[in-house]
Amino acid sequence: MVGIRNEADEQQLHQAWVPDVSSYGATIGVTRTAAGAKVVVLRPQSDRDRVQLLGQLSDRDFKWSADVQGFIAQRPLTFNQLKAILPNATRRTLPARDAKPPSPVADEGRGFPSHRQVSYTKVQSHRGKPRLWLEGQRLEGCGFAPGTKFRVELCLERRQVRLVIDPMGDRKVSVRQRTGDEVRRTPIVDVAHGRLSEILGEGSKVRAIFRVGEIQFDLHPTDLAKQERETRTKQHLAEGYLTEATLCAGGGVSTLALTEGLKSRGLKTRVDWIIDREGRYLDIAMNNNPAIDDATRLYEATLEEIDTAALSPVDILQVSLPCTGHSKSGKAKRNIKQAEDHPTDALAVYGLLRILEVVNPSVVVSENVNDARESASYALIRAYLVEKGYSLSEAILDGSDAGSIENRSRWWLCAVSEGLAKGFSVEGMPKHPRNYETLGEALEPVSESDARWRDHSYLVDKAIRDAAAGKNFKRQLVTPDSTSIGAIGRHYSKARQTEPLIVRADGLQRLLTPIEHARVKGIPEALVRGECSTVAHQVLGQSILFNHARSIGQALAAHFDVSTDDDDNQQPTPGM
Repeated sequence: MVGIRNEADEQQLHQAWVPDVSSYGATIGVTRTAAGAKVVVLRPQSDRDRVQLLGQLSDRDFKWSADVQGFIAQRPLTFNQLKAILPNATRRTLPARDAKPPSPVADEGRGFPSHRQVSYTKVQSHRGKPRLWLEGQRLEGCGFAPGTKFRVELCLERRQVRLVIDPMGDRKVSVRQRTGDEVRRTPIVDVAHGRLSEILGEGSKVRAIFRVGEIQFDLHPTDLAKQERETRTKQHLAEGYLTEATLCAGGGVSTLALTEGLKSRGLKTRVDWIIDREGRYLDIAMNNNPAIDDATRLYEATLEEIDTAALSPVDILQVSLPCTGHSKSGKAKRNIKQAEDHPTDALAVYGLLRILEVVNPSVVVSENVNDARESASYALIRAYLVEKGYSLSEAILDGSDAGSIENRSRWWLCAVSEGLAKGFSVEGMPKHPRNYETLGEALEPVSESDARWRDHSYLVDKAIRDAAAGKNFKRQLVTPDSTSIGAIGRHYSKARQTEPLIVRADGLQRLLTPIEHARVKGIPEALVRGECSTVAHQVLGQSILFNHARSIGQALAAHFDVSTDDDDNQQPTPGM
């Protein structure tokens, strides 16, 4: 049947049983109507051929369409019916050895158009003009045989260039001929046009979608994603706010810190969603965190299992990938040499890349232990971000930067979309003043008879055994006069050997309370007030020094205030 019902019909039409109507000065092919339906079309090669065909074709079978410059089939036609209409039509078949089932095509239901081939290329330059160049046998399979005429359609609004086979077109497919054991003729499509750079960008990457009868050039997916996110963020900035989301959010400490930093410089924010694999941490965020409101969506999931279709695009995405595989203690505990060997956390980087592809943020703020900086996972993340059009800056920040008593050193990586990044860096940010000069200023009143004061003799014994075995695990005993203490981790409530314990004159020791733990990190106490000690310490122990993220938020708000002012004095980019 010559009528087009599906992709298989279209493939067949251009393969084994295509009628040969060249004796009528016409070619047979497929086109789309204004409504988007695919139909068979007979295209005359000249006005004379059109007049001759008008005398042979009835409106019941084929009707002339000025839009497609051809005769459109008005009903499904078998070959015999076509033969009755055009007696000299013959049936062109392929040799049996070449007979193949219809080739697979893309499912348009997945959001990608049907195609025979997709090529990723660049807008080149030729004699001062932008140029599109394609060469290969697949051109002929799509109807672009040597000598075939076609027309060029330009659409600035959609940033799109279409090459459409048209017997009346002003362009022609050229050919490269090679001789050797056999003569090979390769079709070439060469389009030089002054407006190509206006539509696709000068020297930019583009995507070419080959379909039967046409080739469509549009922005490369990377450039399109970059344009979309920067346009979205500029629009939000013009309206005075930005949207946020956080991966591995815990209780939302970094979410709140970044939000406070942005707001302190007059930029409102809206946290659209957060993800964490621990539901109890999400409960704390929902109940205690002022950055999380009723409109914020919560996802209890690992990054690799989350259904990305549920996630909406945001302007700023924060992420703190699991650090247990990157830290020295985590590797020693698991007896692994690299983070990528971790049995539960290695796939987090895969999940992050999936989410970045869908969410397409203009800013990515990442925090992790210093050792993560040289890992294969973060080498992949940095390479991905650069390829996707982000400008990267990074810094190691510690307690002196945050103005905190806890001296927690962490590696921060900030990626900003290139069109928004000029002049931004996380290096050299101002240091925060200290809230507490000594640990004693941050302590709650705990009586000397409180049961939390203990001798922890098992830690004394363990320290002796470790020293004898040559292990460098030393106890961290601190007093109210201490001006700095070491990092406090997620399992602090277990009273581990290397984490700080307050010691008094008689040798009894105690852990910091959750409120004290929050204070030494600079975290608002309200986030954990009223929560059980174990979970509160977990949320705090795996979080950040609050003022690190707050500083980055302040820097971003100050930067965007300047960058958007600069944009007001520039000419708009086409399509933006």
